[in-house]
Amino acid sequence: MESIINEEIMGSSNSDRNSRFNFVKNFYLSGLSKIEEVGKCAAKKAADFISNLTGNPVEIGVVNVMLITPFEIKKELKDEEKIFTGIKFSGEIKGVGVLIFSEESALKLSKSMLVEMGMDDGSEDNILDDMKISAINEACNLIISAYVDTLANFMNTSLNMSPPSFIKGPEREIMEKIFKDNNTGDNDIILTFKSELFSQGIGSGFEVLIIMPPDSLNTLFQKI
Repeated sequence: MESIINEEIMGSSNSDRNSRFNFVKNFYLSGLSKIEEVGKCAAKKAADFISNLTGNPVEIGVVNVMLITPFEIKKELKDEEKIFTGIKFSGEIKGVGVLIFSEESALKLSKSMLVEMGMDDGSEDNILDDMKISAINEACNLIISAYVDTLANFMNTSLNMSPPSFIKGPEREIMEKIFKDNNTGDNDIILTFKSELFSQGIGSGFEVLIIMPPDSLNTLFQKI
């Protein structure tokens, strides 16, 4: 936690550093346990959705709720090609929810969904065609809605969601774009929900990442 704070406050004035440090400290003391419960509840809903979509049981591997900076996140990214599907949400708070797959896991998930729906698309298993992409986007819609709806219920508000978008490319490049599109600077403190879901039908599984920018983080904190 200290390394995150230190990276974030570099270049700030003393008053900025003190206020930001106190904000993070107070959030951890009074609010993080509540937000962790939101994350766990949302991850459980998401796992149930995937189990229903694919007919396979789903295990929740990791549920992390973090106050972190994009700088810290990007330090861990690689240039490995990944599949991303994302949905923006807006209202009293805003942000973006992203599913991150390997291509193998994306293919397995989409095929499992199509089989469960009794749909045989007649395509090769190793080709992400329009039907498989549509299935992945539907999974994104249901999974991200589990997180967004849980947050909205927690805040006693309603949130709007955009249609899902699909993109394939280098992990580092795509995450850079996501942060830029959400007006999030390298040293902003952001809230992330990170979950890993595993299923026999989708191989190694995938990551769920919910990113909320500083202004929404402030609003959320005031609601706690």
